Amino acid sequence: MSLSRSFFAPPICPGGMELRYYRKMFVAFVSIAVVYTLLIDVIFVGLYWVPSRRQFSAQLDQTARQASEFTDIRLQTPQKMGLVVNLSEYTQKYLIGSLNDYERLKYVSYISRMSAITSSLNYGMAVTRYEDDYVIMNTSTGNLDFFRSMFYLSEEQLRNTIGQFNESQSETIQIFNVQDDSGKNMYVLAYCQWVGLPQPFYIFNSYYEQQLFHMDALSTGTLALYYNNRLVASAGRLTVEELNTLLQNGTNYAGMEIRHQPSSVPGFRYVYLEEPQKILTSTLVGMIIAGLAALGASIGIMWLITRGMYRPIRGVLQTTGEQFTAGDEIAHIRNTIVSLHTDVEEMSLALAKHKTSQENNTLHDLLIGVIPPEQAGQSLSLFPQLQIGGPFAVILLKYTETAQFTGGFSHGVTYDAKQRLSRALEQYFAPNPLFRLMDMNFENQAVILHADKTEGLVEGLRNIIIGVEPEYGLDISAFIPPFCETLDDLAAAYRQGMKMADAREYLGSNAKVIHWEEVNTPLKSTVYYPLQVEQNLINSVIHGNTPVWQSAVNEIIDTNTHERRGSQHALALMFGATVNRIMDGSGAVDPELSYGSSSAVAADMDIRFRACRTYEELRQQALQVFGSLAAWFAAEREKFNNSLADRMLAYVHEHYMSEITLFDLADYLNLSRNYVSTLFKSSTGRNFKDYISEYRYGKACQMIRENPDMKIKEIAELVGCNTDALSRLFMRYSGMLPNDFRQQASREKEKQDQG
Repeated sequence: MSLSRSFFAPPICPGGMELRYYRKMFVAFVSIAVVYTLLIDVIFVGLYWVPSRRQFSAQLDQTARQASEFTDIRLQTPQKMGLVVNLSEYTQKYLIGSLNDYERLKYVSYISRMSAITSSLNYGMAVTRYEDDYVIMNTSTGNLDFFRSMFYLSEEQLRNTIGQFNESQSETIQIFNVQDDSGKNMYVLAYCQWVGLPQPFYIFNSYYEQQLFHMDALSTGTLALYYNNRLVASAGRLTVEELNTLLQNGTNYAGMEIRHQPSSVPGFRYVYLEEPQKILTSTLVGMIIAGLAALGASIGIMWLITRGMYRPIRGVLQTTGEQFTAGDEIAHIRNTIVSLHTDVEEMSLALAKHKTSQENNTLHDLLIGVIPPEQAGQSLSLFPQLQIGGPFAVILLKYTETAQFTGGFSHGVTYDAKQRLSRALEQYFAPNPLFRLMDMNFENQAVILHADKTEGLVEGLRNIIIGVEPEYGLDISAFIPPFCETLDDLAAAYRQGMKMADAREYLGSNAKVIHWEEVNTPLKSTVYYPLQVEQNLINSVIHGNTPVWQSAVNEIIDTNTHERRGSQHALALMFGATVNRIMDGSGAVDPELSYGSSSAVAADMDIRFRACRTYEELRQQALQVFGSLAAWFAAEREKFNNSLADRMLAYVHEHYMSEITLFDLADYLNLSRNYVSTLFKSSTGRNFKDYISEYRYGKACQMIRENPDMKIKEIAELVGCNTDALSRLFMRYSGMLPNDFRQQASREKEKQDQG
């Protein structure tokens, strides 16, 4: 049953907007109608199908039992006949071959009368002991050949049957299929009867298919006969070959109704198979059509109910505007309100994050000096949260690796430690009216606080740091420089904190939190010469980085001149010690001096530094001395590289006839492959591969000119490549093959000889 879309279409409001909530109501009512209608239909179908299924199953059981009993009577016939034959007084004499002619006639007559009793069950019956080539049949007697012709058996079939009986006395019956002269199927049932003598006798019964099986009962199914779990015969819709095909395909008769029946004959059993019951019968189809008709009527009734109930909703929906186009109208109204509220919250959060990011960026630029102090007030005026009075504190947090992590630690560990410490600091300083935490670089963070209430600041920071350090294996230190009254002075306070961090390296302090009052006195009287700056100075002098070591010297002089005002004599000694470490490690000698040993040069340098009377003289002397050392190192590097280049070329010229690579050259020089590659190209102007290719080409050309009769293969082996590779080299550098080059060289030589 079908209904047009326009019949069930929802109403349209005056503004042209389709009212969608109608569909929701309609679907709800239709769902109820569908559920109840289908439920009633299922009940009726079940009331019909269950009894029908039971009746079909009972009919299958009856057919299987009737067909199996019919065949089972035939299978019992040889056994019963064997018992009757055994009752004869002549049977044992027959088996031992002692019958006279009269007794033989009496015995044949006895068997003929016995076979007449079961003549309606089978086509033929025969008794023989096989070895005497004599067979007693229900209508005559004869030899084995006559018997085989009457039972349509081949000599091989008969011989195999007797052989199986003799091999296994427990197997007393066999069945096999034959065809008569007209091509009709027949079944021969062979039975072996042992009567206490070494020689048994054999009973053969032959059956046509309709004699062995109840064909009237098998009009719609198949009866399969199994002997010792082997399919030996079948009748009905499926043949033995079709059944074996199903089993070989692994279906195991899947999709068919199966009934198993036992047999009174040992070793036999029956399997009855039939197609499953058809689901869509005419009665069932009629019930389904009636259910669909009832369902259509229910849907029509639900439509009328929906139209009536929707009228009040339509009036409310028409007042919500024309932006709604699809979906649930009421849900649309609710979602619109929720969406507006969510948008407002998200915009507020985004604006707050943006302002916080701008504020942190401004404070970061102010601390590192990007924003000059005179412009600090103008830059910070954009942030109302910062418009509070002082004093303010700047705390420097420094993250360094500990001794157990000297092998280096990943940035992820430091990042995790920063996150953990940041959360702890936010919780600790939550009551503070101003708290800002910023990443200055990978190793440093800066905290800006309102310093009005900072009682227990040092102790609180120490406890927080101690709680975080062990988990991440880092050395975390906090430096608290003097407080500042205005935000304009934050940059100066931050720089003071950085100097406190540098001073900690040579003051020998292991405190986790260092207050400016604790280091104020030592800083004023101590020479500024941090270990990190000295390491930068030494490395830059050795590697020829002039701007770096000049900047380090100027930083040391300027800091001691304007801030520390420490002992100039002590600073001179430190410069001398640095020069001594450089020269002891390298054996450098100042070219301006005539001393031959590095110790003498170092002593002279120390005298030069101590002779300076002002910081400016000390600056100039330091720049001159470190400049001389940098020039010496540059000259030594150039000498080393030139010597190394000569060794590289010598190695190539000596081993070009072998398959050498850049790895072989690097191993020979005990240097890295990248360094050898860079140095080789800078020395020769070509990379290693191009150079050795061109060198091999030149050697090959020389050999061709000197020995025109030499084979190209021999030349290729002598220059360290194969014939194809040599041909590619000649095409690359001369545009011709080696043989063409040989001919050209010969012509040039002839011209020279003629000239």
